[in-house]
Amino acid sequence: MDLLKNGSQRAFHALQSFLMDRVKGVVINLLISIVVVVVISMVLVSAVWLATEKMDYSPMSPGQGVTVPTHSWLKPHNVLQIVKEALLYVAALLPSDEPLTIGNLLKHRDRLAGVNYVLRACLDRAIDAFSEEPHSVQQNAKMVIHCDGQTIKFRSGHGECEISVYFLHEKIHYNVQEQTSEMYLARLSVRKEPLSLGDLLRVRHHLQAWGVLSQQLGGCLDFAVEEFAKEPFCVQDDARLVIDCDGQVLRFTSGSGKNDINVYDAQDGSLHYRIRSSGLWVGFARMFGGNKNHVQSGAKKFLQLE
Repeated sequence: MDLLKNGSQRAFHALQSFLMDRVKGVVINLLISIVVVVVISMVLVSAVWLATEKMDYSPMSPGQGVTVPTHSWLKPHNVLQIVKEALLYVAALLPSDEPLTIGNLLKHRDRLAGVNYVLRACLDRAIDAFSEEPHSVQQNAKMVIHCDGQTIKFRSGHGECEISVYFLHEKIHYNVQEQTSEMYLARLSVRKEPLSLGDLLRVRHHLQAWGVLSQQLGGCLDFAVEEFAKEPFCVQDDARLVIDCDGQVLRFTSGSGKNDINVYDAQDGSLHYRIRSSGLWVGFARMFGGNKNHVQSGAKKFLQLE
């Protein structure tokens, strides 16, 4: 039910952002078209002025044409000034992205002191989360902050990693859409994932979908799921799990992370599940449940999840 609710919220936000971008694009294109027409008209009027300047202003004789009066604002230097201002206006209308750096995010946040608390809070969330991203993401990302009816866009490099920060249902959301498997692995290696059986399976599925789930790492994840499912709830709800297999380190945390669990592979191919529980109650709960450290002699063939 929560998954359906979260999915509908993300879909609504994506649709809202899409429609706003389309409307904004139409308005900008219309204003640019108007400015272009004005610029062309001014150039043509200036050409007419140049033509009339060459007319003879000597006293008329029989059969001579009538001179055309001119205005000072039609003179070329005045027309050029108007064209310059129009082009500057067009440049201001064109969408542009701010440089995506921690310093620039801080600069925008400090400008909002005492002005827009919601947008400032969104920028605080963006700064905290973005500062924890790996270097490869920080140097090649596009961030869109949409809070309190305002949108600010930032870009670094080619903007291949898409980050969105938005305020929805009294909560600030920070979502990242990786575009390459390298970015997904880089983010996975530096951040802590939430810890539950569902989260372990989710990460496993994503690794497989990206095509970077080796047989050894898949076996470690399957082994971790199998053993973690046997733990009492007092362990599952307050644990820190580190999976170190096949050169990849995955970190998961639930609660305060008081129970340390390590899953790793040895040189002989065996898989190890070690836990250091906290407190007597947890120790008794594990003992009565028959839980203990386990060693698996060889990596099983990991499951192929659809």
